Amino acid sequence: MSFVRKPPYVLLLLLLCLGLFCRPAQAEEIHTPVPSSAAESAATEGTPAPTPAPAAQPAFVCATPAPFLNLRRSLLPTDRDRYYDKRTGQYIAFGSFGAEEAAFYPCEGSDLPAYGVQPLPLADLLVSPFAPQTPPKKDGDRWLTVFMGSQSVVCFVAEGGDWVVERIMICSCSDAKHQTPLGLHYIYSKYDYKAMTRMNGIMVYAQYACRFRGHYLFHTVPIGGGEGRRTQKYGKKQMLVEEYEKLGHPASHGCVRLLVGDAYWIYTNCKRGTKVQVVTDAGPTPPAAPALIYEAPYMNASHTLGWDPTDPDRENPYREVYPEWFAD
Repeated sequence: MSFVRKPPYVLLLLLLCLGLFCRPAQAEEIHTPVPSSAAESAATEGTPAPTPAPAAQPAFVCATPAPFLNLRRSLLPTDRDRYYDKRTGQYIAFGSFGAEEAAFYPCEGSDLPAYGVQPLPLADLLVSPFAPQTPPKKDGDRWLTVFMGSQSVVCFVAEGGDWVVERIMICSCSDAKHQTPLGLHYIYSKYDYKAMTRMNGIMVYAQYACRFRGHYLFHTVPIGGGEGRRTQKYGKKQMLVEEYEKLGHPASHGCVRLLVGDAYWIYTNCKRGTKVQVVTDAGPTPPAAPALIYEAPYMNASHTLGWDPTDPDRENPYREVYPEWFAD
């Protein structure tokens, strides 16, 4: 057999044909999806979606206060549905935001209240229903009312032409056999320590007494015990425990018994000439008397004599128990 030698160009042609038919298949195309919205586009790019616009805040709508609200004289109405409080120099408005209940709100300068501001306490803007009917002569004057129905004493102070509640005190007025004199009186003498009357055959004493009529006074719970009761230094440790527990109930011989802290406050702050009115009505509910501790050094072993928890004396062992009574 003989072999025919093919020319070189023939071989090149054969190689070219083989390359055309044996070419590998093209790689499959990859299609990237197009986002259908701005939010999807932002998420694709890793950026947060836009924050929706905040809801519109309700506007303040002025209203007219109910006629039975006895506003203080210091609140002067203006021509823009607002009041000017001459005590504080602040403008206030009565009304509401949206469906909220109407109330008094502080204004921003001379503008209407801004949304989110807290309403003012109503009691700070109204005359107390228990206030004296006689207008005060000048600011700073005080008036004491004894409410026998609630066994409480209220001190009112004059502010801006109105009587404002300054202090509410628990008391004991006359028992069934005696009568605290009704009507209008005034304080005209004071005693830091005084013999009062006989109880169970012995003379009892009291601290910080203020006389308002005849033998009727404001004073502390009676002090009894031994000879030490004759001086204030020792007598203040010998308060009659049984009588202290009667505070808030009729118990006296006509005087008005008080906690030592309250009697001392009247003795210090209510000058001679301060009006005292005694009525049979019930007034504000007074705060309860601090609880006694039935052991030494607060009282004796028989639980008959002891300290008043509110006595301002620095030796009073209750100072650490009731620090709110001792501002010093």
